Amino acid sequence: MSACPSPNSATSDSAVSISELVTGEAATGSDRADPADTGPQVLWYINPTDGDVPWEPSQRVTPTFEVIRHQARTLDRLGYYGALTTAREAISLVADTERLRFLIPEYPGVKPPALLAEEAQVFDQYSGGRLIYNQVNGADPVLHRYGRFGSTTERYRASAEFWTQVKRLYLDDTDAFEGEFFSYGPRYKPAIPGSRQPGGIEVWGTGASPEGIEHAAEVLDVYLSFMSEPTVLTGLFDRVRAAAADRGRALRFGVLASVIVRETDAQAWERFEWQLSRTRPETVLATADRNLHSFGYPALAELSSDDPQVRNRIHALRAGRLPGRADLEFAPNMAAGLTTWTAAEPPFDIAGKGTGTYFVGSPENVAAAMSSVAQQAGIDIWILSGWPLAAEAEITAELLLPLLTSPARART
Repeated sequence: MSACPSPNSATSDSAVSISELVTGEAATGSDRADPADTGPQVLWYINPTDGDVPWEPSQRVTPTFEVIRHQARTLDRLGYYGALTTAREAISLVADTERLRFLIPEYPGVKPPALLAEEAQVFDQYSGGRLIYNQVNGADPVLHRYGRFGSTTERYRASAEFWTQVKRLYLDDTDAFEGEFFSYGPRYKPAIPGSRQPGGIEVWGTGASPEGIEHAAEVLDVYLSFMSEPTVLTGLFDRVRAAAADRGRALRFGVLASVIVRETDAQAWERFEWQLSRTRPETVLATADRNLHSFGYPALAELSSDDPQVRNRIHALRAGRLPGRADLEFAPNMAAGLTTWTAAEPPFDIAGKGTGTYFVGSPENVAAAMSSVAQQAGIDIWILSGWPLAAEAEITAELLLPLLTSPARART
């Protein structure tokens, strides 16, 4: 596996105490503790694209069912609140887990509302109510592949109608419905057995444009964003809060980021730079222009930025090389890096979307950086990742997560 040294994995004894800290639930029962006393909820990733440097196809592990079963069992044992995964595999992992929640992406309208609501009921029947939907807006090429067309405005209106009906149907509403985008007849068969989540299935998601923010304020229970520059992130969350308040709603807020934690800053940065050293520029450049175009940005040859660090990253890529740490570390213990979704996003955050942000460093310093951002922006939930997924989840649970429950003192 890794050619770099790493601390030993968390033991099962430490996982019991970590379980309380990560989930906000007592380890001896299901009663919820006050989130203000237990810290943020922390999720991880489950994905068969895994390995030390999985954005390099030649360095991935073979994507078998056992890979994701091991990931799911590890996260469940360590007490992570949940995992972001794909819709294809999640139901198969229910029997391997007891408390782990599954955050499953769905494109609104690809399935009829009644069908998705029934799928949610079955999932919760088998899992004991551990399903969360991740509402995905999607780029045009992806949506077109799934048969969803129309303007952005139409898609947001359709999404709002879709999720309103899914939540009603999940709670066993039997009436017919005829709306602007979706219509269906009355229920003609018995309800799917099993309990329902109080208030209906939760929907998490994002949307940073003015239309996206209005949609989020109306539809979402948790608003998500990639970890961008802290002042930018805070401004975005404040706009979403205001839009939700105008509707008499209050959302929770979550941030997606990657993490490399080791006993010292030097060890963590060694791992970060080692992963870069195992990455071929050709791999990153192969999809850069396509991904920039799919999100409405100019090609790499025409791309520009007011940020000197970002300009240096762009210049490095144009020259056929990867940028170095000096141009990637944009704040103490924070850097723009590569992830398994780099193949679908502009690399090294050259478009300013925050899609590859890493927290890198010692447990104390990373916890201090994360806690500072959380207090500034009002973050309730972290969705973290690191590769290999199960191994880094162990390290993160052992070294970092206990420190997120209280303000951390940076190591000098």
